[in-house]
Amino acid sequence: MIHTLRSVVVATIAFSGMEGASAVAQGSSHDTFIAAGKQGGGDLETQATFVDNDPLGVASYLESFGANKALQHYALSMLADGQADRLGKQWAALIADQKGLAKAERKDGSVWWPQAEDVGFFTGGIAAALDRYPQAVRAFSKGAGRAEPTPGQDIDEWLANAAAPLSHPARSAFNRALRAGAFR
Repeated sequence: MIHTLRSVVVATIAFSGMEGASAVAQGSSHDTFIAAGKQGGGDLETQATFVDNDPLGVASYLESFGANKALQHYALSMLADGQADRLGKQWAALIADQKGLAKAERKDGSVWWPQAEDVGFFTGGIAAALDRYPQAVRAFSKGAGRAEPTPGQDIDEWLANAAAPLSHPARSAFNRALRAGAFR
């Protein structure tokens, strides 16, 4: 039920065309990211530019709505379009801020790791796409500045290694979000 509600909210924001949609979408224009990737009329360059200019903002937006399908579609489109290197650079920009990933916040009486969750979610979407398009792993890893996975290593495990330096709670938040982003 919650997933269905989230899907309706994301679809409404992304495809409504109403001027008020961006205000609903956390006061930003990140809703355009999803609209640009709409099946049949997508504008991959617009999406890639959004990620280039504000990778954490896009990751946070997508995670907040559980928009893993939109994220996976974007990542798979980048891979299929021969832009695995660029996607790797975008991911590297997200994972580079280890201090931000490790930063905890108190919210509603609980402790959260918002950046670890956002980046983990984005990482999961990329993992799902690379699982479906494994021939792009080499170019992605080159763009990300990371060694390729070892033979037999799962893509999600390989990408999750980027969170290894984090504290156990921050790494757990990253990994939970990674699984949510990779869910098909």
